[in-house]
This record gives sequence, C-alpha cells and structure tokens, in this order.
Amino acid sequence: MNEFFHHVFSLQNSLATFILAFCLVYWLIVILGAIDVDFFDFDVDVDTDVDVDVDGGDAGESGVAWFNKVLVFFNLGRVPFMVWLTIVAIPLWVGSIIISFLIHNYSFLLSLLYFIPLLIGSMLIAKPLTWPFVKMFDALEKDTKKKELVGRVGRVIIAGTGQKRGQIEISYEGSVITIYVKPTSEDVILQKNMEVLVISKDEDGHYLVEPYT
Repeated sequence: MNEFFHHVFSLQNSLATFILAFCLVYWLIVILGAIDVDFFDFDVDVDTDVDVDVDGGDAGESGVAWFNKVLVFFNLGRVPFMVWLTIVAIPLWVGSIIISFLIHNYSFLLSLLYFIPLLIGSMLIAKPLTWPFVKMFDALEKDTKKKELVGRVGRVIIAGTGQKRGQIEISYEGSVITIYVKPTSEDVILQKNMEVLVISKDEDGHYLVEPYT
C-alpha cells in the first residue's frame, strides 16, 4: 500500500494526481455550500456560423468558430466545466498510473510526452460518459426557457459584471430557478446576495438585470 501511494504522488504522476485532487477538493467545497457547481463555467457558442473570407479577413473568427466546435464535440459548454473535468480526470489519472508503471517511468519530463495523448484519450472516453449529463442539463434549460422570467426579482448567488456573467436565483411558483445573467450596464457590478430585477433577454440568451431597490 505504501508503494502504491508513493507511486501515485511521485513526480511522473503528479500532474494527473493534482488535477484529480483539485476536482475532489472543488466538489467538497460545493457540498459545503461555499461555491456553486457552475463557478468555473464559461460560454461556448454552439451555433457559431462564420463566413470565411477568401482573402483571410475572417481568419481569426473562423479559428474561434473551429475551436468552439472542438469544445462542443467533447461536450464542453453543454455541461458545467467541473463536471466535465472530473469525468476526464478519472481516466487521465488511472491511465497515467498504469503507463508509468508499465514503462517504469520515474521522470516528470518523460511523463509530459505521453500526457497530451493521454489527455485526448481521456476526453474521448469522457464524451459518452458526459452524455447523460448533457441530456439532463438540456432538459433543465428547456424547462427554464418555458417560464416567463422577465419582470421577476431574484437574488445574486454568483457575482457578475458586463464581461463576466453571474447567476441569480428566482422563486417561481414554489420552486427555485437558477439562471445566468448580466447587468444592463457595464458599470454595474452584480454582488452576491444583491436583489436584481430581470429586465430582458439578449440575443445570446443571457438575461439582463439591474439592481432592484
């Protein structure tokens, strides 16, 4: 057993072990209620359509569109980032342990050579494993879209600004709904526990809010 723990925390497996440990600590903090599941979540444009200019004028935008499609292929953006990372981290960690043991690797630099292929393989393994979560979160999103939330008052649970979306909770017919929001003005900062009024919904699907007094 001591040999196993020594192998797990050795340099050649330190990166994979750190990622898995980070995920475990994150979920512990979530269980304690200090942060939300979507704390590290980010936006991915699933329906990005970019016309590529022959002269290369839209090369930057087409590159972003291509990158978004890669992320969506691996279900990133369709489930909370930490859910996805946790599912990826498990086969990544197991694979790192097995490979380093089989090839008798004790070098951190050598482990970096097979880390990227191992990461890609873990992402491919995670793709079907995250599919039930994709279905679940899609269903939750559709259910939220059916509800008319404009004009309702909510409470901020994750702070946000004009550049970084936040999250609010809204009481709706006996249940609590959580939605992503942005302030109507970039000068406004949404602070935790602040009461806000849902004003409208923008073309990106984000609800716009302003402080409610």
